[in-house]
Amino acid sequence: MLANAVTCILLSAAACCSGALIPDSPPVPRANNQAPAAAVHPAAEAGLIGPAGPPRKPGYVRMPVSRHVFNGTGKWRWGWHWSPPPGAPGGPQWPGGPGGGGFPGPGPGQGTGGPRPWQSTQYGSRPFYQPTGSPFQPTIPGWPPAQQSGAGGGPQWSSNFPTPSGFPQPNPSVSGRPPYLAPTMASSFSTVTRIPPPAQQSTQPTSLAATAQLAIARRATSDRRWGWQHLEDLGGIAYILQLDIGTPPQKIKVFIDTGSYELWVNPRCNTSADATLCQSYGNYYPAKSNSSYYVGGDFAVTYGTGAVKGSYWSDIMNIAMFQIPQVQFAVASDSNYTFSGILGLGYSYPYSINYPSVLDLMVSQKLISAPIFSLGLGGEQDGFSEIIFGGVNRWKFAGPLEPVSIWPPISQQDPNWIQYWVNVTSVGMTKPGQNPVIYTARDTFTMPTLIDTGSTLSYIREDLVAQIGQQFQATIDTAGNYIVDCAYRNASIPGTVDFGFNRGRMVISVRYKDFIYQQYPGHCMLGVQPADVGSTNYVLGDTFIRGAYLVFDQQSDVVWMNQYYNCGDGVATVGVTARDTKNIIGAC
Repeated sequence: MLANAVTCILLSAAACCSGALIPDSPPVPRANNQAPAAAVHPAAEAGLIGPAGPPRKPGYVRMPVSRHVFNGTGKWRWGWHWSPPPGAPGGPQWPGGPGGGGFPGPGPGQGTGGPRPWQSTQYGSRPFYQPTGSPFQPTIPGWPPAQQSGAGGGPQWSSNFPTPSGFPQPNPSVSGRPPYLAPTMASSFSTVTRIPPPAQQSTQPTSLAATAQLAIARRATSDRRWGWQHLEDLGGIAYILQLDIGTPPQKIKVFIDTGSYELWVNPRCNTSADATLCQSYGNYYPAKSNSSYYVGGDFAVTYGTGAVKGSYWSDIMNIAMFQIPQVQFAVASDSNYTFSGILGLGYSYPYSINYPSVLDLMVSQKLISAPIFSLGLGGEQDGFSEIIFGGVNRWKFAGPLEPVSIWPPISQQDPNWIQYWVNVTSVGMTKPGQNPVIYTARDTFTMPTLIDTGSTLSYIREDLVAQIGQQFQATIDTAGNYIVDCAYRNASIPGTVDFGFNRGRMVISVRYKDFIYQQYPGHCMLGVQPADVGSTNYVLGDTFIRGAYLVFDQQSDVVWMNQYYNCGDGVATVGVTARDTKNIIGAC
């Protein structure tokens, strides 16, 4: 069982994020966590909710996050930093090593200070640093990319980067599923790759059949501009993706987070919420990679329950069937509380950061057509969670996807903190054997809400939480958490909690099983909790996302959505032209 692991691993740039702890056993009451005697929850005062349960440690925390800090020594004008790596002459010294409490530092078996195996080489008028003996030479692609005006005032990317010389060419043919068949045109904009039916006896001679199949596979691979990857479900807390970084590759697991925009690795395990789990996710050692470069610049993020700091590196990365050269990411030098790195998938360049993100580089290397990815988490612990970069799995929904515009538009958001805000236009429930009930005004209700995979729970207006909680006979503990009977997670109970968009044109209905979050056996939390008092930073976290199939489209500033189903696999390419996702019809 996870030891004190975070429930909301929202290590994101959201102004209001939330999380929880999973203790090994029911929490022990602590007097300093009890609410003042005069504090009465408004829903309890109104008689909507029963008496509070026994006092306990808080089940979740709010985690405000500070801005990222860029203090590179010798920061280049395109956002690349040219400065000595830790341990190199003139560079900072890394604290600790593997012997220093489980934190790897920059290389294996290296403690504080001392020489490092880095060589300095001139690139034009600037020095750069790499491991001694590395065969690679740096090239800087033409950053920033050319842009045109996007649908919501944002950039529309053009794929005009050359592949950096000296690196292996992008390799989209990493083995794994889905298998490939000859692509068929679903529309003038998209190519579909289908999972084959059960094998049938070929009428051709064996050698000819094998040759034909090989030709089909090669053609499908060359036509494909999307990358699929399975996501590991950490008990409904967060969703994990594996990266292979460096030469030779080092396996690292990170959480996916649509509420942040940078990639960082190497949390400090001995100060994390779960040291064992943290260590199992792997560490990246730049000195072990022949293709690593020290980029420089300071990376720092502060959370309400922890923090991380480090510096920037660049290396080859394999992700979602793609190989991407020169990915810039942060390597932590110190952290606390967090037990995994984070892959931020929010809007990045030119808003929140001044260098290309992983998603941007997929576009620049022409691995995908546009900065678009789709997400299907599915039911908790069902084993079908997936992410697809540049494509949509048509066998995870039925009918067309509904375009839900980013709202407020990005032109009206903080330019340093662009997020996937969407407007929720209704909230309601469908109880077993009853008709749907809407708790909001049909024609006038609005609630801009951030869609955030980094948040285990969802956070909305307290009056709506109270109405939903009443239907589950919820109690409120002293920390203000809505607690419900775990029996509602029984898959045989057909009720749903419903979220509407675009005035009812799309309603996402989340099953009780996926909406009620089990913090530990016998203790369950309502899938929506009240946002901070006075705050309008509402969040739709994993307790909502499990009911939806979502396509995050930075090309058109839209989140496409439909009800999640699972009836097979078949991926269609999207992003060839703006808003071509509208042509994809779900097959369920």
